[in-house]
Amino acid sequence: MFSRHSIVHFLTAFIVFCSFSSSINAWQELTAELDIRCEQLDIQLECHYRPLFPGSVSNIRALSRNLEMPVEEVQNKSANFSAIFFLIDTSDPGRQNVINKNIQQIKTLVNTSNNSHRLGLATFDKKLRILVPIGSSKKQLIASAKDIKAEGRTTELYRNLLLTIEKLSRTNASRKAIFLFSDGQAEDKAYFHSDVVKAARRKGIVINSIGFPRSVSLSVALQTLRRLSEETGGSFTEANSNFDLNEKFYRKPFRNIDAGKDFVVDITELAETARLSITKITLEFKTDIGNINIKVPVSLSPVIAIPPPGSPVNISPAEPIQTTIKMVAPESEPEKINFWLWYGLPIALVFLFSVALITLILIYRKQPDKNVFANSIREQVKPFAYLVSQEDNSIRYPILSTTWRIGRSQDNELTLDDNSISRLHAEIHRDKNGDFYIMDMKSLNGVYVNEEQVLNQKIQEGDILEIGDIYLRFTKYAEDYQLEENTSIQKTKMPAH
Repeated sequence: MFSRHSIVHFLTAFIVFCSFSSSINAWQELTAELDIRCEQLDIQLECHYRPLFPGSVSNIRALSRNLEMPVEEVQNKSANFSAIFFLIDTSDPGRQNVINKNIQQIKTLVNTSNNSHRLGLATFDKKLRILVPIGSSKKQLIASAKDIKAEGRTTELYRNLLLTIEKLSRTNASRKAIFLFSDGQAEDKAYFHSDVVKAARRKGIVINSIGFPRSVSLSVALQTLRRLSEETGGSFTEANSNFDLNEKFYRKPFRNIDAGKDFVVDITELAETARLSITKITLEFKTDIGNINIKVPVSLSPVIAIPPPGSPVNISPAEPIQTTIKMVAPESEPEKINFWLWYGLPIALVFLFSVALITLILIYRKQPDKNVFANSIREQVKPFAYLVSQEDNSIRYPILSTTWRIGRSQDNELTLDDNSISRLHAEIHRDKNGDFYIMDMKSLNGVYVNEEQVLNQKIQEGDILEIGDIYLRFTKYAEDYQLEENTSIQKTKMPAH
């Protein structure tokens, strides 16, 4: 059996653990001048900032009301190098002249880089191709760039940016960036601008974009690149009509990547004097363009003192709450224990939590099984036809309505979770004569019937439908139709009168 003191010690430690777990906060803000990220670890605020203006930061102060907290600049916690991917759009064979310019521009950028830059090279059109992984030699990258050709037909800009962000995020680098060479054209139907910005901000990746207008009328597409850069703390550069870049760009192309620094704010004194559990401190950056103030929220959850095992426990309501963890030495004479605080309250909380958990379990078990309900509906409604998977004939999709939508979205009658399929890819219609037609709903990869691309096509028994990378066979027969006995007509004689 557990002793009374060991139980009290365990419950107290559990409360302290929960208090500290909830006090760890991550925070980020991107302004026109600064990109700053902070993480609170106990009574220390660890921050990283990148200036987005040509000048520099000369001093940082941390203030809260009349209190100024110590700020110390530190070395980067992670590997002290930058991981940079050069990403080139090769989606249009008619843009080979632009690609030739890009090859020369990348060569210049590679020669401008220093030993703290780990470089990689990739191209994209419909698919992403990693030509040179992060960390390869400059010589290898320049040699691989010479073989780049514009051969693609489709531009999946957002999807391939998301793939590049995911690959770059696995690199153990203190700073990460993508240099995107593109005309801004995006033909994605299921991936969006906001998806890329959200992923890049979450992974701490900067997108520096270099725009090459396809024509004067289509140069408006470069706004896509400008916004990607603005919303991820990167820079945007536009080439001229000859697809050349300004010499100013080559002077410091990696400035917004190399300028970042780390610093630590000690908030011990603030934690000891603050009356609120959550407050804000002001980070004041002294820069060449003036002072920049950023407000950062911090959590100042009080910490309960932990008594050592075997010692008497007493907390009086009149005593101030401790803000640091201390081991309380046992007193010579045991004091009276507040029974309700140390026993009644924890037991009541555990009891209420148990009742809530049991109630949720009972409610969950009483809910009807959606699959059982769906199956019962299907048993009552006879399907008009079926789509049978060509990879596994046991997978059959019954067509239960005269309009049957197919796509990746959950709103469709048939949801196919595959990246090659658009949100609303196709529809199957049954007319009043019982004939079936399949329609392409402006999908990215098209609809094929017996290997021929169609927009609106009548389909018949045994036709093979290609929806993205998924192959389905159309049939009007149920899975067990072969088990039914065939009935043949026999010639019979009329009975004699």
